Amino acid sequence: MPKGYHDFELSDKSVIRAIVDIGKRKNISLRIAEDGSPEIRIPLGCSLEQAKQVLEKNIAWIKNTQAKMLDRTGLPKTYSDGEKIMLLGEPLTISYITSNEFFKPYIEEGVLKVSVSSFSSPDSVRKQIDAFIADLAFTEIQSCMKKAVELTGLSPDKVTVKPMTSSWGRCISNRHISINSKVIVFDRDYITYVCIHELCHLREMNHSPRFWALVEKSCPDYKAIKQRMK
Repeated sequence: MPKGYHDFELSDKSVIRAIVDIGKRKNISLRIAEDGSPEIRIPLGCSLEQAKQVLEKNIAWIKNTQAKMLDRTGLPKTYSDGEKIMLLGEPLTISYITSNEFFKPYIEEGVLKVSVSSFSSPDSVRKQIDAFIADLAFTEIQSCMKKAVELTGLSPDKVTVKPMTSSWGRCISNRHISINSKVIVFDRDYITYVCIHELCHLREMNHSPRFWALVEKSCPDYKAIKQRMK
């Protein structure tokens, strides 16, 4: 079995996708790869069942490490007036605007302006901000995916935009691609790179030299972008 992704069904019936690398080594090792996936390196003769046991034993560590990788996103945490956030690579400040007439949040001169009134609850304000960011992410990611399709000549059967906890994007064997909506914190070149990365998995479902050569063909600066997104 060459190095590649494998889906493991755990005892609680949840499924975890991990990179499995079988090679000449003495011990099993586990790390989190650059794309946020668990990567388990096992010796020749070691079974996938043994690999699953290691993953299951370390599932808390895996989830904690993945969460830390995405914790530096720059998205709202407190949703408070004056909080600093990042969208499309630009620093913004949340500003509550008291108004008797409701308006949807909008960005103006480095400020994300949010409508509030004496009747506004913290939950309603949070929902306003989350809805604005979700809409922005969907629009921008779809636009960047269109550009990435043109650059690579590769096209998925389906694209989903949603918040994810372990990676910036994912491509599965049925040609469905998911892009983490949290990537909206980065500028459009970075979002396009994520789309290119996942599209290239349509041809190479691994991170082999062939895969990275394919990525570089459409995104010559991918190494610098990848480093920034760690």
